[in-house]
Amino acid sequence: MSNNALALLEPLTDPSATAATVQAAVQGLNDEALASPADVDNLLWDAFETLFDVVGRTPPERQGRLLEFLTQLQQTKAKDAEGKVLKQGDGDGEVWADLPTFGWVAREKWNFDETDPSATPQQRAQWENWTAFLAQLTAQWADDARPGGADFSMFALWALRAALEADGGAASQTAVRLAALWVCYAGAHLRKLSADGHALPARCGVPDGKYDGHDWWGFNEDRWRAWGEELMAAQGKLEPDEVIQGAVKLMGEL
Repeated sequence: MSNNALALLEPLTDPSATAATVQAAVQGLNDEALASPADVDNLLWDAFETLFDVVGRTPPERQGRLLEFLTQLQQTKAKDAEGKVLKQGDGDGEVWADLPTFGWVAREKWNFDETDPSATPQQRAQWENWTAFLAQLTAQWADDARPGGADFSMFALWALRAALEADGGAASQTAVRLAALWVCYAGAHLRKLSADGHALPARCGVPDGKYDGHDWWGFNEDRWRAWGEELMAAQGKLEPDEVIQGAVKLMGEL
């Protein structure tokens, strides 16, 4: 974890953080990138690792300034002394428009097993905070039609598949809560992807468990309907849960 990045990002979790706090964090990270352009790859990785560490300790209702930070950062132009836009070392990502390595760090974090019964309360809370953050980010940037925006709908499909397509019904309380968080925070976007029949590359979106064999390659109307039915069935079997109840209600309305 980068101490510099932590000093910039931690204040954003304070309920009293202001727009000026967000601007200071963006400016601070941009200045650091411009000061050491040769080391920008390490800076990017450390900064986004730190961001996920901070997000993992921050409940959804206090993530607003962190979301603003990432949105403003993506709109910032990092230009060197010659006026050239700074890029990731391999030249494939513009700093900050493409948020290079952010997706890589996110994918590394999503190596957890939401069905693991031995997961600690701290781990489950971290997973939920990460999920709520990426769901809010995906929904906000989809609404803005932002160029180079962050779309983590693939992660949403993985969560819904893990929770609601298991052979024995709902995978676990934790798995269903994570799927429900995607619905609560990005449900309208996911519903649109389903209506549009949005397919995922290769076999990333194929069904699992009891739905294995269905000709599903991503989001579609039949799958959305199946998820809604499975979520409602899970609600009746699991412990009472406001997040799951909210997701069931929302899926019935979308």
